[in-house]
Amino acid sequence: EGALERLYRWTQSHCRNVDNPDLTEIVTQAMARLQERQLLFKYIIDEYCIARRSVLVSEFINALTRGGPSGNPAPIELRAHDPQIYVTDMLVWLNKAIPLEKQNLHLLVKLCDKNDLNQQLNEALSSICEGICQPLKIRVEKILNVPTQASVLYSVTNLIRYYKKCICKIVDGGVLETTLKELQERSELTFLTSLQQQVNNMLVRVEAPPRDLSPTPAINHLLAILRDMLSTASMSEGRESDMGKIAHCIMEPLLRAVNEQASRLPPTDMAVYMLNCMYAMYTCLSLYEFMDERLERLQAQSDAQIDTLTSEQASSLVANLNLGPIYTILQDHSQGPLSGIPGMEPTNLKNFLAKLDYLLAAPDSILLPQINLLSSSKHKKAVQRRAFDVLLAIYKQLYEGVHNPANLYENPDNILNKTPDEFM
Repeated sequence: EGALERLYRWTQSHCRNVDNPDLTEIVTQAMARLQERQLLFKYIIDEYCIARRSVLVSEFINALTRGGPSGNPAPIELRAHDPQIYVTDMLVWLNKAIPLEKQNLHLLVKLCDKNDLNQQLNEALSSICEGICQPLKIRVEKILNVPTQASVLYSVTNLIRYYKKCICKIVDGGVLETTLKELQERSELTFLTSLQQQVNNMLVRVEAPPRDLSPTPAINHLLAILRDMLSTASMSEGRESDMGKIAHCIMEPLLRAVNEQASRLPPTDMAVYMLNCMYAMYTCLSLYEFMDERLERLQAQSDAQIDTLTSEQASSLVANLNLGPIYTILQDHSQGPLSGIPGMEPTNLKNFLAKLDYLLAAPDSILLPQINLLSSSKHKKAVQRRAFDVLLAIYKQLYEGVHNPANLYENPDNILNKTPDEFM
């Protein structure tokens, strides 16, 4: 018993020098002997952890403030003005130092029975790493408290996320894992707050849309930021969650601003401007995965604006072709033949057909000027096609009325000599 006590005292004094080649073999043999006395064994491990915790903190502070021998490598804090490099250097240092601590800890017990030691060793390594948490936390939080570009903060977030994963593979649980988790959550929140502020600052003054009804410079700038952020996020570990948050942070205020800008315009201009902005947004988002829901919403909003433009364009075509009175008569006709109603004379109907022929030969000739300002040729064709479909539906109704014997038109083929199918 006395011999074990002396062995315990000696091992307690020398265990911290496990990396000394002259003592390694003796210390490890002593640890193997002491393992059968669990309480003594635990006391030595605790003593080792206290000693190494102090050494690790001291080395970390030296790396931050003094650097290596003769200043090589340079002190990490010399790069404190650059958040990305500063955080990288600190986390790289920890990622190199902690495996060495784990290696030395395992060296201390290399001759012991490992079956029951895994949890104890993991807790010991966690204990050794506790001391570095506070200096790391203070420095990272200082970076996060200084106003910084959102893109830089996102890089810091990804650095913390990456090194947290690497370090937690070495030391599982404990204060260090909790600290890294808190720093990651704090950096994510700071990044999103900064991004939101950047977006709000750019949209603080709602610009009037330009004369060509294209997206304003502020909207184009924000979409460029969105593209850059999504491109970076698409390569990150938490890309689906990150991309969703980034898109929400930029798209929601952007859509509100576009709606506010458009609300001051006449109906046709408003629809064209909204379509051009949503086309720019759709084009941007369509380059990235996980954007399906937002793309569907943009498509639905675009379809609503196309319906508005179709109605405006169809009304314009009806007015240009002087088709309004004819359409009204066709809708309200209930008594007597059409040929006897003023405005439905063969000469008037022939004039209408001649105008319709001209229109279909040169469809752009009486388009609303704003339709030509649409950024998307697909949108332009959709409006054109749907508006002409309205015309053709009226023509079909007129054609059937003229060719109906009950309406008493002589030689109806001479009046309307083209079937509706010929206009398709």
